[in-house]
Amino acid sequence: MWAESVVLASARPETLVRIRILVALVGVPLGVAAMVVGGYVFFGIVALLTLLGMHEFYTLIRPYKPNLLVGYLGAAGALLGAHFYGLEGFVGGFFSVVLFLFLWGIGASRREHLVGRLAITTFAVVWIAGGFSHLLLLRSLEHGLGVTILVFGCTWSNDTAAFFVGRAFGKRKMAPQISPKKTMEGAFAGLIGSVLFALVVKMYSPWLSLEQAAFLGLIVGLAGQWGDLFESAIKRDLRVKDSGRLFPGHGGVLDRFDSVLFAGMVAYWVYFWLLGDALGVVSG
Repeated sequence: MWAESVVLASARPETLVRIRILVALVGVPLGVAAMVVGGYVFFGIVALLTLLGMHEFYTLIRPYKPNLLVGYLGAAGALLGAHFYGLEGFVGGFFSVVLFLFLWGIGASRREHLVGRLAITTFAVVWIAGGFSHLLLLRSLEHGLGVTILVFGCTWSNDTAAFFVGRAFGKRKMAPQISPKKTMEGAFAGLIGSVLFALVVKMYSPWLSLEQAAFLGLIVGLAGQWGDLFESAIKRDLRVKDSGRLFPGHGGVLDRFDSVLFAGMVAYWVYFWLLGDALGVVSG
């Protein structure tokens, strides 16, 4: 993993940009098609990404000996609950496995580093499975297709604008201790890109007002940037460059979807609680 990351990092910037664009040209249409089809197709892709993301994380923290069985059961419970029963199913599935985790902890109380194993096992379920499950919850809402496209599109627009503007004009570091290449100029451009994409979605979504679209675009942009920094902080703490190597030029699942994990979760609750009454949101 590290060797391939070094090779990509040492490539010319123009080459790296071409690789990223090629991957995006393949991945974005497939992702949009899955969102449009929805149902089991979207569920299957989200479930696959969840398991791959958890595998990446558990591989990185292997020395801490997470309980893989409990972690993957937790992910399955959250995903299946969200897909078949909505928010109530997600909460029930998640907490059922958390209860099982604690029961397992009592039975394994004599093992070393029990608290640490419980913590990191649960953390992966909350962060990765919880984040991806919220994409299923989003898609199941009334107008779920439009909102899901908005979340992904705003996140991609955010990342793209931040990347190119940051490279061309970035001077002031945003979080040098966490991600030295990110700049304030790039972050600001990313937020503009996110809001603009939300406004484009509004043009085809009569149920969404101009103010609501702009607000969702801003919130999704901020959450996506925070999710990106969050994963960067974890990688820096674990002393790795990429979480995986599934997507050439982009890294692993967590590298590619770190922003979406936060953006989807925040967008769901903002949309549901703040805009739900005005938009007639129905979970199903």
